[in-house]
Amino acid sequence: MDYTIIGSGVNLASRLEGAASPGDILISYETYALVKDKILCEKVGEISLKGVSRPVEAYRAVDSYANLQDERDVVHEEFPNFNLDINIEDLSPDERGRAVAALSLALEKLGDPEDAAVRSVG
Repeated sequence: MDYTIIGSGVNLASRLEGAASPGDILISYETYALVKDKILCEKVGEISLKGVSRPVEAYRAVDSYANLQDERDVVHEEFPNFNLDINIEDLSPDERGRAVAALSLALEKLGDPEDAAVRSVG
């Protein structure tokens, strides 16, 4: 028992490992919430696991944002009330157009930063 760990967390990790495809890492929402600022994850959805009473919201760990920003065209920024994740390299032409439209609308709604600073002071 010197090197044994037990408990529901260990069981959940083992079941997620067993449900993952070769080379993939599946994590629960609880783990995702702890690493989402550092690791890009894709939501897999709810999966049923043996020995776990309720379906588990699972995420697939992709890579660290540091690696992705160095190797690929990825933009990631997150802070309270703001979340931006763009994998520019993998966008289809249609998705690029939709992204430009969404970002343009966001910029329009945000307005000029200098005007916003004047409004908050005034």
